[in-house]
Amino acid sequence: MTLLFEELLFKELIKYKNKKILVAFSGGKDSLALLDFLNRNKDNLNILIGACHINHGLRETAFRDECFCKAYCDERNISFYTFNISQELAVDKSGGVESAARKYRYKYLLDVLNLEKFDYIFTAHTYSDNIENFFVDLYTGASIYTISGIMENNNNIIRPMLNISTEMVNEYINKYNLSPVYDETNSDTKYVRNKVRHKLIPVLYECGNEFEKSIIRLQKESFRLHTYFDLKTKHVVLNIGRTALIDRNKFLLLEDIEKEFLLGKVFSIFFRVTKSIIYETLIFFNGNHSKRLDLPNGYMVEQSFNRIRVFHKSMVEDFLYHKGNNEAVLKTDDFTIEFMGSLKQDELIIRNRRKGDRLRNKKVKDILIDKHMELFSRDRLVIVEKKGEIIWVESITSNENIKIKRDGTDNE
Repeated sequence: MTLLFEELLFKELIKYKNKKILVAFSGGKDSLALLDFLNRNKDNLNILIGACHINHGLRETAFRDECFCKAYCDERNISFYTFNISQELAVDKSGGVESAARKYRYKYLLDVLNLEKFDYIFTAHTYSDNIENFFVDLYTGASIYTISGIMENNNNIIRPMLNISTEMVNEYINKYNLSPVYDETNSDTKYVRNKVRHKLIPVLYECGNEFEKSIIRLQKESFRLHTYFDLKTKHVVLNIGRTALIDRNKFLLLEDIEKEFLLGKVFSIFFRVTKSIIYETLIFFNGNHSKRLDLPNGYMVEQSFNRIRVFHKSMVEDFLYHKGNNEAVLKTDDFTIEFMGSLKQDELIIRNRRKGDRLRNKKVKDILIDKHMELFSRDRLVIVEKKGEIIWVESITSNENIKIKRDGTDNE
């Protein structure tokens, strides 16, 4: 079986000859086997390799694993990069820990890829991981479109071991006397994946391994469906970044099943999706007036004029800043505003709009509605007030002594 591991992996890696490869290296047996094999065959494949370890800081032995990975790479002159994401995980409340960990893990891996000019990131997901994923996805509420399994090639992220089983990895580890680190949480059955791995799958194998073929077939069918509906609906999505922006008029022309697919795809970027959330949102879209609906994890969906937007509610919270005498620049997370001329010396209030705001005897709200400005943009507009009077409204009035620059990520 060891020979099979090496044959299968070498055959898969031939297509990456002459490339620079960054391995996501946890120190566990799968990533250790992958990195070790690449290192042993780097001359035959004419590849340059590096390894990146992400320390999640979620258990006491996390630093031990980081030290192991560094020592392994140092001994073999493999370029090594490491990042501790415990602080990010502590403050990120946008979803579960696993979801946040995945987000920051890939963020730093991609940062290294771009900075150090690697061609690809390799992860050590195996055939066995793919089988486990199927059951985990079912348990956590996946749809027929989202049980397609782990993608072998996702832009610059490659999973070259998807035809290799856990048994093959174990044989390779034993052959070369490798000593991987062990994540103690892998035995804790309070986690869904561990329940699947240690309780469900062993029972299924007692009845034979035919279920594997059925799972792979379903995953392929799911991928075909996902690809089909993605092609049918992608023209409706205007932008996905800090917010997701959808063309409302085009969305309304979709078939119901296409609407459900698109909402599920977009929502899944921000939180765990259920059928009930999708159905509630579809009902919410009845009518033409501007309105918002609360979603999980502090997110909201907004319908306003010809747009549908998904965003975190913190993005439309009230803000209020005081500019003192001789302060020329105010910088926030969302915008930078510069004052010149006489305004540089003035004390000013910089805020978003409030109920009852008036500009030259006309309600600011009415002006914005007349301009067909969506609700999200209205609530984020910057207003400058002097001695209790509004002297400038972003996108409405002009003043040569006021310049504003947006960060460009959320006001598409």
